[in-house]
Amino acid sequence: MRELGTSLFPAENWHQSFSERIFDPTTRDRDALLRVGDRISAHACTLIFNRIEGPDLAAPKQHCTLRAYGKPTAFKELLASVQGQLIEAGFGHIATGVTPHVTLSYRAPRAFNKVALDPPIAWTIDTLCLVIGSGDPYGYEVVGSWSLLPELDPPATQSSLF
Repeated sequence: MRELGTSLFPAENWHQSFSERIFDPTTRDRDALLRVGDRISAHACTLIFNRIEGPDLAAPKQHCTLRAYGKPTAFKELLASVQGQLIEAGFGHIATGVTPHVTLSYRAPRAFNKVALDPPIAWTIDTLCLVIGSGDPYGYEVVGSWSLLPELDPPATQSSLF
């Protein structure tokens, strides 16, 4: 992560988004989104991050992104549940498609080639949170959180042999 220097987001801001943002949400928006969270019923899922993608310096924002291999069925189902509940509550404009990823920086200072992660990083999503971002430095305030159902098909792991 030397390539990112001070543009690397603090690890406490790393997250997997399931919708677009609402800038300056009203109390009414927040209350409605809390009710959306109450209606989500989906299973936890584990993403397997296998690479870091460097930025495209010709793009408006120079994203540096942790990318996952594939899209687990549980991720697709969780995303569909979130999107369906958002649409039902009148928030279809933020119910957009997302891929398994974590943005590490919006302002990478220079381009670099994809970096393979070996071993890959397993990231389990077992809680859905509603957050409001603000401040300098930028951070998130969790205003609601919901535990997801147990993961149905967790990745295979091998216990230590020693």
